[in-house]
Amino acid sequence: MAEEPDTSETDDLDSDFGPPFTPKTFGGAFVWAKGDSYTCTVLRVKEGENVVVSTQGRRDMVVMLTGGRGVLEVTHAGEVDRVEIMPASPVTVSPDHNYRLLAITEVELFTVYAPLA
Repeated sequence: MAEEPDTSETDDLDSDFGPPFTPKTFGGAFVWAKGDSYTCTVLRVKEGENVVVSTQGRRDMVVMLTGGRGVLEVTHAGEVDRVEIMPASPVTVSPDHNYRLLAITEVELFTVYAPLA
């Protein structure tokens, strides 16, 4: 019986979750741009996975899908609201709410925020 070739290294090279993305359990992430007053990150989230969109240490945060379908789950004062977000439709994130992105399909999410001074 012939052995199956080990393709794990080539799979990683062909994966959308490879460099420059740092592998995460939900997919991958990397800092796309950073200045004194802002940081931009890109998250890729695998279909069926979810990721907390953290506002800790951040202000003036905006998120936007660039592809795929996702639901933004927003929790505030014990109430949970789920809204499907569409590509190219920026959403302002409030620091007094909790956010989680649920990936319906594989998604790419850009985040832009200013660090707390």
